[in-house]
Amino acid sequence: MAKNLTAKIYMVGSTAGVEVEIKDKEKFLNELKKLSSENDFYLHSDEDGEIAINTSLIQAIEFSDESDGKRGAGLVSNG
Repeated sequence: MAKNLTAKIYMVGSTAGVEVEIKDKEKFLNELKKLSSENDFYLHSDEDGEIAINTSLIQAIEFSDESDGKRGAGLVSNG
């Protein structure tokens, strides 16, 4: 069984990140890239509720896997 990853999304002008659980890093990044090119929102639902993220304001995404305690880079904004 594949382990879920935690993606921490940092928005432009903020030091706080929004954490979401994801199953596939590449699929997640491709979805965000598509939504960003369409100037659309990323919608996420979990047991805590729902959140809509303006993809054009994403500064960076940090991925972590609790099994190894390491983090990795994802999408980083140029602007």
